[in-house]
This record gives sequence, structure tokens and C-alpha cells, in this order.
Amino acid sequence: MDLGLFSPPYAQAYVAGRRTLQEVIEWDLQIARWADEYGLDELFFAEHHTIGHEPNPAPDLMIAAAGRETQRLRLGAAAHLLPYHNPIALADRLMYLDHMTGGRYIAGFAPGSFPTDGQLFGVGQGNAKMMDEAIDIIMAIWTRTGPFRIEGEFWTVDMPAHSDQWNGPHLKPFQRPHPEVVMTGVQPTSPTFADAARRGFSPMSQQVGMAALLQQWETYSRTAVDSGHTPDRANWRIMRDVFVAETDEEARRLFLEGPAGRTWDELVLPTFRVVRDRGGKPYALGELLLDPGMTIDQLTLDWMVDHFFIVGSPDTVVEKITQFNEELGGIGALLSFTFDFSQDPEPYRRHLQLLGQEVGPRISTLGPRTAAPGPHAVASA
Repeated sequence: MDLGLFSPPYAQAYVAGRRTLQEVIEWDLQIARWADEYGLDELFFAEHHTIGHEPNPAPDLMIAAAGRETQRLRLGAAAHLLPYHNPIALADRLMYLDHMTGGRYIAGFAPGSFPTDGQLFGVGQGNAKMMDEAIDIIMAIWTRTGPFRIEGEFWTVDMPAHSDQWNGPHLKPFQRPHPEVVMTGVQPTSPTFADAARRGFSPMSQQVGMAALLQQWETYSRTAVDSGHTPDRANWRIMRDVFVAETDEEARRLFLEGPAGRTWDELVLPTFRVVRDRGGKPYALGELLLDPGMTIDQLTLDWMVDHFFIVGSPDTVVEKITQFNEELGGIGALLSFTFDFSQDPEPYRRHLQLLGQEVGPRISTLGPRTAAPGPHAVASA
């Protein structure tokens, strides 16, 4: 099993005017340096355009910058929001990024979920259709040789034949036939997971409970088989916050009383507790985190630290990860959110050190994943 990180980035201090955007960026790069130094495997960056507390509109730029600061860390986007890009230009930039990182780049594709991002780009309700068309275009540019033409509903590609005069088109990915692609899902029967399975991409599960995770894998694996692919748990990434300190008590205190706890209590959990309507039935997204028999009122930070997150000493964290992996039947990578400890960075630096140097070697044999980045998420059957 691999261990990695996911940076939204959470930046409440930036929203409050106490941090500049440059400081937010530099903290992310510091995390990348520590992750690389301490032997963690992956770091993903999100994309949001109108969300002040998650202010990263350009994961490709962060990957390029982090690539120059690191040597072995794989760097991914979770995800490029395809409706907000010309897929021809994005395909070229990502191939270039794959070369810049020496094949350490992991692609991630998503339709975008924040309505204000969609409003900014004027895409209306067409995000899912635009994403599907963009993926078709990107994969064609990555894997096909011109000339070819694709006339879609939203974009048209007219790939010329190779010209001896201009010595191009010339770009192809560093990783052949293309970088690994991940798609993220939340709901138990996530349509994004089904889409990933049909295309042979890797699944990445958001922070949800065991029952939802098991359903997600069932959705993914069944669709993969039906589509002629062999589902591989080594390519299944799951997000679940991990925090390590010298003792269980210290880890719990640092999480609850520090930036991680404040972020969850003030920003994430309120969103999870909001009641929405689904098919005439009220529900809250946080219900996906709960144990059977619990109600949304019982979703508290204390409960999550004690029963959901993986928090504790190295021994405790190894034990919890081992149990987590066994209950799921095996996974490829465990990813946790990053938090802004920049005002007192030592606890976070030490957490990453313990995670990479003490926990990582002890859980590395739990999953079948290899160290080298692979071009495909799901092998063809």
C-alpha cells in the first residue's frame, strides 16, 4: 500500500486576510518537499476557481513547481475540471507536464461540482457531457497519430498529418501509452466510478464510510468486467485523514486542537451536515460517513477522530491501517488531506516524518501496488 496526500488547499487564513496566496502556495511546496524527503508516495492538487478557502485554480502549475522541488514523489491532479478548459490545449500541456516530471505525473479528470465555478465559465448544466467529450479528445491526442478529425458538440479537433517541414505534430506522453488517469467518486453507486471503469481509469474514493466504500468498489469492479477490463485493487485510492504523533494522546490533541480539527469543525463538517433533498427524501452527505444506526446529529469531530480518522502513534496507525485494508479487501493507496500548520509547522513536519519513515515501511506490503508509476489504471481483460 502507498501513502499519499491531497491538497485542496484548505486556506481559511487566506480568506480571513491573514495569509497571502503566495504563502498558501509556498506551504504546499513545503509539504511536497517533506513528503518527498520522508518517503511518501503521492501528492494530489485540486482545482477550484471561485472557492476562497480552497484557492487553487491551476493544479498543473502546482505540479510543475513541485516537480522541480522533488525527486521521486508522484504528483497528480484531483482533478482537472475539464469543462473549464479547451481539451486540445490541456492535452498538450499535460503531455508536456508528463515530460517535465519525468513520468511522475498522474492525470485526474472531473466535471466540476461547485455551481459558482460553472457560473464563471458559463457552462450551464452541461458539465458531465462536456467532460465526456473532453476525455475522448484528450485520449485521442495522447494516443492517436494524425491526420484525424473529431467534431464534437463542444469542440472540434483537426489533427494534421506529420509535416517533414515543421517536424510535427510531435508531442506524445512520456508514459506510454499515457499517464495513469484517476476519477473521484463520493456516492456508493457513483456514476463517475462507472465511467472510470468503462474507460479503464483508476478509482479514487472520497472520505466516506466502510459501507459506501464497499459499494463503490462493487460498482467499479462490476462495470469494469462488463466493459472488458480486469479491475485491480492496486489502483484503488481512498481518502482518509491520517495523523501521527509520538503517542496516541498527543496525536489526538494535535488533530483536535490544531488546524486539522478547526478545518473539519468549521468548514468541512458543516457542509456534511446540510440536509438536501434526494428523490423526495431528505438526506445529508455526512450520512455516508456514519456507522449503522447513527444519526447525522452524532457526526461530531470527536467521533470522527476516535472512530473514522486514523489518528495515533505509529503503532496505533499501523494497526488501524491494517484493519482498514483487511475490511476493504485490499487497496492500493491511502491519501489524507493536507492542512495549514504553517504558523507552527513542527507538529506537521514530524507527522509526515513518522508517516513516511515509520508507518510507511510497515504497511508497504499490505497492498500489491508497485513503486513505479504505471500508464494504465485497469488492465485489459
